[in-house]
Amino acid sequence: MYIKSIVIDGFKSYGRRTEVNGFDPEFNAITGLNGTGKSNILDSICFVLGISNLVHVRASNLQDLVYKSGQAGVTKATVTIIFDNSNPSQCPLGYENWREVSITRQIIVGGKNKYLINGKSVQNKRVQDLFCSVQLNVNNPNFLIMQGRITKVLNMKPHEILSMIEEAAGTSMYEAKRDSSLKLIEKKDAKLNELYAVIREEIEPKLEKLRKEREHFIEYQKVCRDIEYLTRLYVSYRYLQLCKGVEESEKTIANLQSAIGDSEQRIETNCTTAKTLEQEAKQLQERIDTEGGGVLGELEAQLTAESKREATVSAERNTTKDSVGVEQRKLKNLQKSIRDDEQALAGKEAEMQRRGETFQALKDACDADETAFAKAQKRFEAVTAGLSTNEDGEAATLQDQLMAAKQKSAQATTEIKQSEMELKHSQQLLRDKQRDVNSSDAAYLEDKRKLTKVETQIGQLERDLQSTGYEEGTIETFTSRRQSLQSEIRSLQGELDRRNAYRWELQYQDPEPGFDRRAVKGMVAKLVTVKDPMYAQALGTVAGGSLYSVVTDTDTTSKKLLQRGQLQTRTTMIPLNKISGRQIDPSVARFAEELVGKDNVRTALSCISYDPALEKAMLYAFGNSFIVKNLEVAKQITFHPRIRTRTVTLDGDVVDPGGTLSGGAPVRGSAVLLDVAEIKRLQASLLEKEAELRAICAEIGKIEKTAHRYEQMKEQHDVLNYELKNLKQRLAQTSFQQTQEEIEELKKKIETLQQTMVDARQTQTQCSAKVKDLQEKIADGKGHRERELKAAEEDMKRCKKKSEESRKGWKKHEQDFETLKLEIEELQKGIVVAREQAVTLEEQIGTLQKRLEEVSSASNDMTAAVTALKQQIKQHKEKMNSQSKELKGKYHQRDKLMKQNDELALEIKKKENEITKVRNENKDGYDRISGMEEKYPWIPEDKEFFGVRNTRYDYNKEDPQEAGRKLKKLQEAKDKMSRNVNQKAMVLLEREEEQYKEVMRRKKVVEDDKKKIQAIIHDLDEEKKQKLKVAWSEVGENFGSIFSTLLPGTQAKLVPPDGVDFMKGLEVKVGFNGMWKESLTELSGGQRSLVALSLILAMLKYKPAPLYILDEVDAALDLSHTQNIGNMLKAHFTNSQFIIVSLKDGMFNNANVLFRTKFIDGMSGVTRTVNVANLKKAAAEAGRR
Repeated sequence: MYIKSIVIDGFKSYGRRTEVNGFDPEFNAITGLNGTGKSNILDSICFVLGISNLVHVRASNLQDLVYKSGQAGVTKATVTIIFDNSNPSQCPLGYENWREVSITRQIIVGGKNKYLINGKSVQNKRVQDLFCSVQLNVNNPNFLIMQGRITKVLNMKPHEILSMIEEAAGTSMYEAKRDSSLKLIEKKDAKLNELYAVIREEIEPKLEKLRKEREHFIEYQKVCRDIEYLTRLYVSYRYLQLCKGVEESEKTIANLQSAIGDSEQRIETNCTTAKTLEQEAKQLQERIDTEGGGVLGELEAQLTAESKREATVSAERNTTKDSVGVEQRKLKNLQKSIRDDEQALAGKEAEMQRRGETFQALKDACDADETAFAKAQKRFEAVTAGLSTNEDGEAATLQDQLMAAKQKSAQATTEIKQSEMELKHSQQLLRDKQRDVNSSDAAYLEDKRKLTKVETQIGQLERDLQSTGYEEGTIETFTSRRQSLQSEIRSLQGELDRRNAYRWELQYQDPEPGFDRRAVKGMVAKLVTVKDPMYAQALGTVAGGSLYSVVTDTDTTSKKLLQRGQLQTRTTMIPLNKISGRQIDPSVARFAEELVGKDNVRTALSCISYDPALEKAMLYAFGNSFIVKNLEVAKQITFHPRIRTRTVTLDGDVVDPGGTLSGGAPVRGSAVLLDVAEIKRLQASLLEKEAELRAICAEIGKIEKTAHRYEQMKEQHDVLNYELKNLKQRLAQTSFQQTQEEIEELKKKIETLQQTMVDARQTQTQCSAKVKDLQEKIADGKGHRERELKAAEEDMKRCKKKSEESRKGWKKHEQDFETLKLEIEELQKGIVVAREQAVTLEEQIGTLQKRLEEVSSASNDMTAAVTALKQQIKQHKEKMNSQSKELKGKYHQRDKLMKQNDELALEIKKKENEITKVRNENKDGYDRISGMEEKYPWIPEDKEFFGVRNTRYDYNKEDPQEAGRKLKKLQEAKDKMSRNVNQKAMVLLEREEEQYKEVMRRKKVVEDDKKKIQAIIHDLDEEKKQKLKVAWSEVGENFGSIFSTLLPGTQAKLVPPDGVDFMKGLEVKVGFNGMWKESLTELSGGQRSLVALSLILAMLKYKPAPLYILDEVDAALDLSHTQNIGNMLKAHFTNSQFIIVSLKDGMFNNANVLFRTKFIDGMSGVTRTVNVANLKKAAAEAGRR
């Protein structure tokens, strides 16, 4: 088996596909300059052979084997070697029938690695086994002598030289297999040890446990049988006892029922007697009631009713009287306010009239001046740009203006001619129409007169309608809006009533005349605004009852309200001049924020907004508390020694520095504050709607009469319009009318044409003058431009100055004018509202006074009636006290009988309870009997034998009570045993014992196999020793022969070190002419290289491989030695193929085929040369052999 050809593609320096063909079966040499890829051919062979140590092919990883590491577009390296397999003695195992064997290895950048044998993908192991079978183990490559291998052999220790002998003898594979087998035996021993441990620690204890469980189970079965016997004996005894007990209970029930019958008879007799006594008592009571009791009840009922009515009317009289006084004071103050406002309004309106005229004049002048300034500015810009302004104020050149003026003049001339022609035609047509008009028709003249009259009336009505100043549909719009507002107000009032809004308004009477109600600020809950609803519940908890406290300006105001304000409820006052609150120190607040985070803690005050004037009250209610996120934060803050302040969580839980914690259920604080906020919003909306309603009602009152008059005139106007329409239709249908209309149209047309001609002639004259003026300006262009520029600039400056002065004058009066206007509007609104309030108050006072008179009269009448009733009741009570002794005696006798009946009924109840109890017991007995019969099916079958002698239920043989005690003990024992007994123990034990026997059988088989393997290893070790001894002898002989060939006159041999067996190692001895050297250090470098090379070749000769690779092994030798190596190889290795890399002629001149490498375009290439003389010589020698 030898290499025929190699195909290299993308491997190392061979970037393109390179085929190296024509390898000689014996001696091949490769030469070339350094770096051209000589050794890369050898590396490619090792690559295919499956080398794993990449250091031998000078690479750190597989990617380094790809051309330029895959950076030049080549991403894979592929090497294919074709072996000649025609020599049967060198065929690898399994490939004896293949004439050629093609082996490929390919790697792809990224790590994918692939092997192919004869084009079929195979595993790496299969390729290695193929090569190992022909002594080409690339991972222990004795056939591969690379650069530096000679030096390595020289430095080998005795045991390393021995390993080379073992490799040559082929025992190294056996060594590897033996080591693998020993390791396997060690693993199996470990498994056996584990198995021993499992048998000892698990299986045998388990078997022992199961044997004990089997014994327990047998004992358990015996207990169960005893329980079965005793259960029948004991249960049958209990069954008989229950049956006897039920019979005795039935007799007890019959006796109790007889006693109950006697007691019921006595009760019936007593009831008859008591009924007679009660009838007699009723007759006596009726007599007493007739004489006085009924009348007294009626009198007392009348007194109660009249007293209630008197109190109600009296309270209403007092309330009405107070209300009249209050409303009269309100009306007086309101009337004074109206008079003051009317006087102020008159003064303001006079001043408004005076200022308005001045202001409007100034504003008009300012607008005119600004317009003039804009035109002047536009003119100046046009002149500056070399243009001029035309009549429209637009920028245009003089040429454009001249052309436009000429065009306008031509248009005017054309228009004059057209108008003259049309005028002549219209005048002629008018004369013809006037001649055609007949004498006037009487009916037509009458309709014409009526038409004129109706048109006059319609005109007058339209002037009257316009003079009213009323816009159609106004009152309907106001009425609709009034209804909408009334509905909205009712809805808002209903919502406020539903929310009990009155609770948050302090209901009081003025404690003194002229009391200033502004001194009462209101309840705390209505004086604050919650910034964020999430804090509402916590704030409600912080303030607590303070939310309902009323804030006043001073303690004097509070006293007046409490003493004379007629308050309806108990009220707490907070006077601002006396109250004080404690605010959290800002440094403490900052420290709390730093402690738990700014988002987790806030002071209660920072969560609300309020009037600064109320700050003391707010400090009192909210000042000394933190609001925190949760309880954990609350505890951190409250109990911190630097804070020690009350905290409230968002859920309303309170943590106090004193150690108390309250919470768990939501408080009403959140509902209070949010409800008050909603009430404030609703009240504001209500006030707004009421003010709008009053304004609309006032407006309706003003225009109602005007609107009615407008509707009447509008109706009359519609009737006249209808009449006018009919008259016009009648007139339009007569030829006279049509002709008259045509004449009128012609007259109008003639007037229009005449006016058009006048306008056109005037335009023509103006354009002619303008054309002349423009022509003069064009002729004097430069001077005209300078004059116009100067004039435009002066005009612009003048207009700007005038505009600024006008604007200053207007702006100066604008603010005062607007302020005065707003003041007048506010006064007008205030007066309207006040007048409405005054009217309402007058109506309320009248109603209250009328009601006061009615209530006062009714109150006097009711007082007299109450006094009379009290006197009558007193007289009747004295009369009735003497008639009750006999009645009491009858009722006493009746009560005594009823008491006796109660005692008898109680006795019956006890007996009935006893019967119920006995029946329940009986029922329980029957249930237990039925339960026993269901539970023990054998009872119905065997009950006739219960207690019978000489049966299994013979109670004389076995005491049932004792049987019950035994049964209880056995049952306890059974229960205890059932918790531990394994009822599957019998089956499990049998199965486990079978498994145990099988495991022990397998263990014995493994132990027997181990003994056989150890015996085989011992025999093989002896055989190995014999083979090594033969190999040592033959290699030593070849070593001496080859070394003598390379260096004549010398001897070499392999011997074991002194005192050591050859199985421990071998060393090299060299002699010159019979004189043996003590050490190789006595030799020169070249001589030592020859010694190493001779040893390597001697080992290769012992068991020749089909292929040998030598890489510059002659580098350290002189030319004569190199020539000797070539001769020696040809003489000693005739059946192997050599591939040698060398730079020396003495070496490759002996080769039959020479391959030369070269570097072309950055890639390696190969050329082949055949040494014909060497081939002929080799053929001749082969013929002689």
